[in-house]
Amino acid sequence: MTLFEGGNGAGKSNLIEAAYMLAIARSHRAASERDLPRRESAERGEDAYARVAASVRRGEDPLRLQIDIHIPGAAGSPLQKRYRVNGAPRRAAALVGLLNAVMFSADDLEIVYGSPSARRRYLNILIAQADAEYLRALRGYERVLRQRNSLLRRIRDGNARADELAFWDDELAKAGAIIMARRRDAATALCESAKPIYAELSGARESVQIAYSPNAPAADGADVKALAEALRRRLATRRSAEVARRVTLAGPHRDELRLTLDGLAAAAFASRGQTRTLVLALKLAEGEYLARRRGQQPVILMDDVLSELDAARRRQVLERASGYGQALITTADAAAVDARFLASARRFRVDSGALQALN
Repeated sequence: MTLFEGGNGAGKSNLIEAAYMLAIARSHRAASERDLPRRESAERGEDAYARVAASVRRGEDPLRLQIDIHIPGAAGSPLQKRYRVNGAPRRAAALVGLLNAVMFSADDLEIVYGSPSARRRYLNILIAQADAEYLRALRGYERVLRQRNSLLRRIRDGNARADELAFWDDELAKAGAIIMARRRDAATALCESAKPIYAELSGARESVQIAYSPNAPAADGADVKALAEALRRRLATRRSAEVARRVTLAGPHRDELRLTLDGLAAAAFASRGQTRTLVLALKLAEGEYLARRRGQQPVILMDDVLSELDAARRRQVLERASGYGQALITTADAAAVDARFLASARRFRVDSGALQALN
């Protein structure tokens, strides 16, 4: 366990963001990655640069992971991102999964309170770290979805025929079925792990349920072929509405991950404390999922979440975090960390983006 201590704005979150970026190949915080390089260069109209790099040890297989970001100073110039593994250029997809990490942050409440897209994004990030086929299917699906939506607009404008949708329906169904199957399996695994964790954290006052709700329903346990056929049927029933609205209305991009406590929707009925406990259970379950799927423990990243918990939950969360091979934790108040964990933690002070060892 490594503890990074410092006041607000000292740079603690930047450090955790950098580590997680190497796991998922993009920032989990920035709305636009143009915001990642230092502001001063962009404000002067100069080229702006940022680099994130780390040494990762996985058994006997050491890795050097690196992401370089270049924003040309010329107005309208596109952002350029380059990925390297052990110095060799790689695609972003090849970087994802080399470093597995679980991120805990204050923004995690959006998993419960946010839109369905926030929960889909949560599933996408989790599964992609453990399943390269899922990431390929997801990227293929997004590409087909853009092309199909473009065709729907042309059909609505009288510049294309409706029968041209057949090819794209088939492509969407093939990629979508893989996504649906993996999301269903991940939700089942998360639920199995989160139930006992939530009971431990809450004192077993409520029962938690995590369920995948696909936009194209299929029989329980349906295989990929059956899921693809269910999606094709769903597309057929929505075709008229899709042409009228010029957008695809069926498919995994409209799925939902349902989170309930004692059968009631957590977003509507859970208290703030219950929601925070549910999110903690979900994140700890995420760690177990990655450890099982990858055969190695993920890095635990906690960005200033301890101050939001009572003493009992802080101890419980730190106890579980300390069981992983590495945990990087930020806090503005070291007193929020139980003395037992402080005694064994490696500690750093963060001030204006610089680190100073405290022990």
